[in-house]
Amino acid sequence: MEPNQCTKLLEGGIYTTLNVVKTGNFLYDLKKYYESEKFKDDFKAKKFSFGFEAIDSTSMVKNVLNLGASDDEINNFQEKVKSLETITVSQSFFDSFSLHTPNKDVIEGYVKCLEVQNNKKGLSTVVQEGDEGITIYIFYNKISSTDPSPVVEDYKITNGIEISKSFNKGGILDDNNSITFKRSDPSKDIFFFLDTDKGPVNCLLNGLPSGFNKDFPVGTILCSYLSWEEFQEVTKNNLTNPDKNWNSRYSKWAPCDGRRIDSTCGLARAAQNLNNVPDLRGVFLRGNNIFDSNEAGNGIPPVPQYQKDPSDNRVRGSIQKDEFKEHNHQIVQQTFGGAVTTPLAVSGNTSGADGDLDGSQIVSGYDRTTVPLIIANAGGTENRPKNMAINYFIRIN
Repeated sequence: MEPNQCTKLLEGGIYTTLNVVKTGNFLYDLKKYYESEKFKDDFKAKKFSFGFEAIDSTSMVKNVLNLGASDDEINNFQEKVKSLETITVSQSFFDSFSLHTPNKDVIEGYVKCLEVQNNKKGLSTVVQEGDEGITIYIFYNKISSTDPSPVVEDYKITNGIEISKSFNKGGILDDNNSITFKRSDPSKDIFFFLDTDKGPVNCLLNGLPSGFNKDFPVGTILCSYLSWEEFQEVTKNNLTNPDKNWNSRYSKWAPCDGRRIDSTCGLARAAQNLNNVPDLRGVFLRGNNIFDSNEAGNGIPPVPQYQKDPSDNRVRGSIQKDEFKEHNHQIVQQTFGGAVTTPLAVSGNTSGADGDLDGSQIVSGYDRTTVPLIIANAGGTENRPKNMAINYFIRIN
């Protein structure tokens, strides 16, 4: 397996998943992990849904540990690994191993990296952030075979402290270029700029949530007594936007008014390429009948019938129009022709006041069943409970 810039992204995800000490040589670190008690514990705890391999770098003999192996088989595998000077693994095993790591950002970075390498011509970047800092991988896909590599004229990092880089001012960008740095102030946005004789390339990395913003994941909706202007001030929202008009790329929050958001926003990526925030103007919020699609498997009973939304299986963000529940009314006793009775609407009976709506004790045209009994209108323009006006805001980055 020959690592390139894209596989290096996956290596980072494996390190994070296994919590392995990083020395700079992935295969050496993997060998040490195989030999450790932690590997045995992880394997027996069924942390992985696949088997493992270790190939002797000299003889290319493959040693395999199958899923569900016994303690003796695990011990034998570890002893074989310890006896080898160096190991390698096949590309298919590496792909299976790395793509099973529960790190969505790593996988997205890897996919984007492959797209950049295979399709895009000219300068492009892929960003990967981990515990050891932020690494920006810089690619130059030549327009033609005779296209010379770009020369670095200048570069700049704002709000970041450089750790290492593979290029220098005045030097040529080769096939694999990267720069690693850490945040000088986690709450501030980082801007990376690289200028070459073939044009510039840049990256904007949003500051990490802090204070009020720290514990709210994307998609969280807050109801607030503050106006949008006051809320932006409190949350320091959109402050890095050069023209100061709201822009989803520079904002952590948006008002729930249906406005469009950029496809790069965390909310758009998390909610399957959502294009607009929900429009909650003038409406109440109502919980879906099911939050967890596997609620039965998790021992959660179905929602009680008295609590259930009659419009079952609603799509998130769908509007339910106003409606009142089907019902009837009882007409109270009234005095007709000197007799107190509950009128029957409309009876042909002339005895007493039964159905005698005009008190004449004579069935007239007014009393006939063809004449409807109309109850006077009352109320306003909608059905609603007592309420207070507030604003809804949603986390988008």
